[in-house]
Amino acid sequence: MFTAQTARILRQSGILLIGAALVSAEAAWLHMRELMQAAGVICGGSSAAAHCPACYASALLLATGVAAFVLAQSERPARLRARSARSA
Repeated sequence: MFTAQTARILRQSGILLIGAALVSAEAAWLHMRELMQAAGVICGGSSAAAHCPACYASALLLATGVAAFVLAQSERPARLRARSARSA
């Protein structure tokens, strides 16, 4: 299905997206901490403070990164496909 180069690019993209999710999660945490110190609430609580874009970005980047990484890992190497075809 994928070439080795495509699987490598997907794997690298997945790792980069997971790293970006971690950076975004830290930005969201800093925003929540700032809101807690200033107003006594965190974003997304029952108050009027809605979630910041970093909250949504961290969740979406993590999900996309994991999906890309799993998709790249799901492809069997060509030599294993060749062995299974010969034994069948």
